[in-house]
Amino acid sequence: MPFLLLPLATLIGYLLTGSFFLRSSTTLLCLALVLCICVVQRRERTAWWVVAAFALSFLGDYVLGHWGGSFEGFVSGVGLFLLAHLGYVGYSLCHGRLLHWLFWLLALVFGAYYVFLLRPAISDAVTSSAVLAYILIFCLSLAAAAGIRADCATQAEALECISHSKTSKLWKILFVAGVASLLFSDLLIAQKRFLHDGTLYPLMMPTYFASQLLISAALICRKNWR
Repeated sequence: MPFLLLPLATLIGYLLTGSFFLRSSTTLLCLALVLCICVVQRRERTAWWVVAAFALSFLGDYVLGHWGGSFEGFVSGVGLFLLAHLGYVGYSLCHGRLLHWLFWLLALVFGAYYVFLLRPAISDAVTSSAVLAYILIFCLSLAAAAGIRADCATQAEALECISHSKTSKLWKILFVAGVASLLFSDLLIAQKRFLHDGTLYPLMMPTYFASQLLISAALICRKNWR
C-alpha cells in the first residue's frame, strides 16, 4: 500500500520537528486516502464513518493542541474524540456485530481503573463524567471492531471471501489494531494528565497516528480484494 508512505513520511517529519503542520497533515492525508480510494473509487458508503472519524479526530487534536490546557478546551477535545470513536463503532457495526462479552469485560477492567485511580484524581464532576463516558465509548469501539466479519451476503461473495480469506483476516486485524492503538494512546493521556505519570507518554502521539495509519491500511486492504 504505497499510498500510505506519504502520511507516514509526514508523521516521521512531525516526530523529528514537532511541526503542527506535519502533525495535522498525517490525519488529513489518511482522510483523503480513505475518501478517494474507498468512497470515490469503490463507492463504499460505510467508509464515510471512518472519514467522519478522521475529521473529528483532526478537530479534537487541534482543540487539545491549542486549548487543551483549559477546562473548556480539554472537555471539548474529549467530546470530539468521543464522537470519532462513534464513527469507528458505526463502521464496525456495518460489517459485523458487537461482541457483548468483550464489551463487558473491557468495561469491568477499565471501569475499575476509573473508579480506583482516575476518579479520585479528578476534582470536578463534569470532567469526571466526560472521562467515564469516554472510557465506555472506547470499550464499545474495541468490542465492535473485534466483531467485524467479512461481508458474504451471497454465494458468489462467499466464494470470493474464501479465495481471499487471508486478506479478509488482514483487514480485520489491521482495523482492530488501529482501534486498540488509539485506546492505548488515550490511556497514556489519562495517565499523564490525571495521575501525573509520564513514563510512557512519549509513545502517545506515535500510537495515536499509528491508529490512523492502521485503520487506513485496513480499509484500503479491503478495497483491494472486494
